[in-house]
Amino acid sequence: MSPSAAYSSSKLSLRVVTALVLAVTYAVLVLLLPGISYGPIQVRVADILSPLPYVMGLESVLGLTLGTLISNVLSPYGVWDIAIGTLCTFTYTLIDWVLGRVLGYRRWTLAVVAIVNSVTVGLYIGALLIGVIAEGGDPAYLFILLTGESLIPMSIGSFLLVPTVRRHLKRFS
Repeated sequence: MSPSAAYSSSKLSLRVVTALVLAVTYAVLVLLLPGISYGPIQVRVADILSPLPYVMGLESVLGLTLGTLISNVLSPYGVWDIAIGTLCTFTYTLIDWVLGRVLGYRRWTLAVVAIVNSVTVGLYIGALLIGVIAEGGDPAYLFILLTGESLIPMSIGSFLLVPTVRRHLKRFS
């Protein structure tokens, strides 16, 4: 095996491990705190990890999406949360990843990432899943509620975790 092939193989292995670690961490945080991880009143602590694709590779999008899929298997909203919740995470993490690639790292975009993620959760989970599909209340109200609630962990992730992870990633690059 050539040195470049060995390097590529080890880099791929690291990306797979990173995706799996993110998936497991996300799922464990949700499953340890089910009372605040599902429903119209939720502050999903695991969503602190959600802005990471802004500074990480595509493996973080896949890892967080997989973590959401795993954790939503036990959701009281059943198959709908598995599908819609997983699509929600995939959507905003992919947007975060694209923002990071297109704009590069800019401090002002950390707020954009937190807002985009929270609005996406408000739309997919608040309005669509809980409001329309589960008929859990007024979709507009649930959109506002879930957007506001999601802004808490998304902001912590954006303003505290993302810069910290970025600093450590730069040291290893």
